[in-house]
Amino acid sequence: MADSAETATVAEVRAAVASVTVLLQGLSSSVHQVPNGELGELVGELGNLAAWAVAGQVVATAEADDRGAIEESRAKSTAGWVRDQDWHCQAGAASSIAKAAAIVRRRDVPALADAVRGADLPPNVAVTVAQEFDKLCPELQPGARDAVLDQMIEAGATCGSQVVRDLRELLLTQYGRDGIFQEEQDGKARYVELSQPREVDGVFHYRLQLDAEGKAVLEAAIGPLAGPQPGPDGEPDMRSAGRRRGEALVAVCRRSAAAAEGLPVQAKASLFVMISEPDLAGRRGAGGVVGSAAQGTVLAAETVRKLACDAAIIPVLRNHRDEILNVGTAKRYFTVGQIKALWLRDQHCTFDGCDTPAHWTDAHHLKHWADGGPTSLDNAALICGRHHTVVHRDRLAGRVVDGRVVWDRTPGSYDQLLTAKTSG
Repeated sequence: MADSAETATVAEVRAAVASVTVLLQGLSSSVHQVPNGELGELVGELGNLAAWAVAGQVVATAEADDRGAIEESRAKSTAGWVRDQDWHCQAGAASSIAKAAAIVRRRDVPALADAVRGADLPPNVAVTVAQEFDKLCPELQPGARDAVLDQMIEAGATCGSQVVRDLRELLLTQYGRDGIFQEEQDGKARYVELSQPREVDGVFHYRLQLDAEGKAVLEAAIGPLAGPQPGPDGEPDMRSAGRRRGEALVAVCRRSAAAAEGLPVQAKASLFVMISEPDLAGRRGAGGVVGSAAQGTVLAAETVRKLACDAAIIPVLRNHRDEILNVGTAKRYFTVGQIKALWLRDQHCTFDGCDTPAHWTDAHHLKHWADGGPTSLDNAALICGRHHTVVHRDRLAGRVVDGRVVWDRTPGSYDQLLTAKTSG
């Protein structure tokens, strides 16, 4: 046998594989001889051997594809060819090996191909990295490909496929083209849907889909009500988590209905979002939800600014060294009296042509709170959720003229007005 793997011939490698295979066939009858403290080491050694063996299968499959051996065979596909050669291999594993072999043959992702050859990534994880990377590439800044791929490979090697998928939003905030994360997050709003109820034996079933913004707001609203509540004598709450969440949602809806009737309701639940001061002011990057069941949800900066108008969102501002500068307070929220005055003044959504009733709207800061706008009636307008998104997305300016809100629907008019006031 040669002294190192680099100088070993194929014949020597195959002889070693055959020898190890014979030895492993007798392991079950001799494993009882292994001391307790060495059993874990043995498992790790076998895992390392298995990883290199699978990497070898991938490389050999890629070589067979290059030479046309698979095409000349009777196999219907590369995965089928792998299964024909290795009867132990299940369909899913064979498919991953075939796809990983295609990655090894690619010239545009050398770092990923090396990770597969070096047994740093199992085939199924390598396939996930390739798929997620290919989807992300068109949305990246120039020159960001290598850094993004390296982070995906590291995440895959350490944590597996699901974490690689979860990286998408964070990578977009760091390396995405200007505005792409906000654009993508806004686009997910079209998938928000609540089905009509379906009755089964007197129980009504709904199907709910939410975007990141909706999830964050919902979790903040029901979170304080969904925890276990001890009984009157201190007995534990025996309700399931699902039942507690469902009853909390009904309670939130009851409060909303009470507000629509002008009845006093409790203050809104708080949603904390960690975001840097420059990102909030400059409408770039993103903020991360903290302190609720939605923790880890990433919200684009303009979404944070929109929610800061009326939703109970509390930005936690930090500087470039990740030091917390301040935690926003509820002082910016319009009071119940102010909201009632807005209901009387505006009566419905103030966007041109929209008649959404007042109690279904948000109170919007015409000069955004994040830009120093005061919480006053002269700086306020009622606007429905749909048009609230439009106003922030298109950066539209509004002003109160003779007790009526007038909108400038020219994209970027808010920035022009803000610049004019600042320079003036």
